[in-house]
Amino acid sequence: MNQSLETHRRLRARLGLVETIHGHGQIVCSECGNHCRLNNGDVGFCNLRIAKNGIIEERFKEKAIVSYYYDPLPTNCVADWVCPCKTDGLLDSNHRFNNLAVFYGSCNSDCLFCQNASYRDMMAKGRSLMTPHALAEAANERTACVCFFGGDPSCNAAHSIAVSEFLIHHGIKVCYETNGIISRKWLKIMADVVIRSGGTFKIDLKAYSSNIYKALTGVSNTVVLNNFRRLAKIGRGLNHTFLVASILLIPEYVSVDEVQRLCEFIAYCDPTIPTALLGFAPHLAMSDLPRTSRAHAFRAKEVAEEAGLENVRIGNLALLSKADYVFE
Repeated sequence: MNQSLETHRRLRARLGLVETIHGHGQIVCSECGNHCRLNNGDVGFCNLRIAKNGIIEERFKEKAIVSYYYDPLPTNCVADWVCPCKTDGLLDSNHRFNNLAVFYGSCNSDCLFCQNASYRDMMAKGRSLMTPHALAEAANERTACVCFFGGDPSCNAAHSIAVSEFLIHHGIKVCYETNGIISRKWLKIMADVVIRSGGTFKIDLKAYSSNIYKALTGVSNTVVLNNFRRLAKIGRGLNHTFLVASILLIPEYVSVDEVQRLCEFIAYCDPTIPTALLGFAPHLAMSDLPRTSRAHAFRAKEVAEEAGLENVRIGNLALLSKADYVFE
């Protein structure tokens, strides 16, 4: 654990980012689930907020560090097999509908394997900046849905909600793909936006064990698990797919036992929640690991179903390898 936390610190220091979550200050930031405790002059772990004169101030006012692009549907969404756009006939490639993919350049986690690590440079530089209205105007007549990811939308809640309110009026579905480290003050509002639009809340659970989760991300998963329970409760009885879980099968870390613990947790919340098991590709500080093996992935699916889950899918099959490693 100490070695992994030192790796987190070193990688962030290299970019001039806040190295660890502030936990001993007198001024509490309520904007995300980390609840940084800052002293005057301290910058939050997300690099978006600073403590001044006893209060938390936004460093970029009403703007967010963000970029976007258009992703033709069907896209490589982790929830693609249960995507609500299917039932609305919006996945017909002949009509070339698109997803407005919104990439936030800030995050309140620090995954050592991050596949979207460009957010770190954006976070360190504090650009490019956009207001909610400017970002919403990027949607065009072919935009069927918006997906907020990054980085992560969990530390950009107010901005993403403001964008969503613009887009809902045009019949655009709102989806979140997030680590789930969301402040209680924003969670239900975000859920309401997703429900009203007919979109999907996608939570990357990563690990159930607090030690494994912290080794991988540098932060706690307590808020993640609590928020998942709350969202599962909100989603019961809805007619569309509201909540989807994903689990990244990282060799040497997310073993079959870890998958079992996670899936038992998901099944306890609601066994009908669609769950994606995703293949891992070496990246960033974890480039020395192999790609997820087919044996690991298919055994994990068996275990997930044995735990009681009714809708389990192995994603990115083409990524799976024949690597030989212990996963039981």
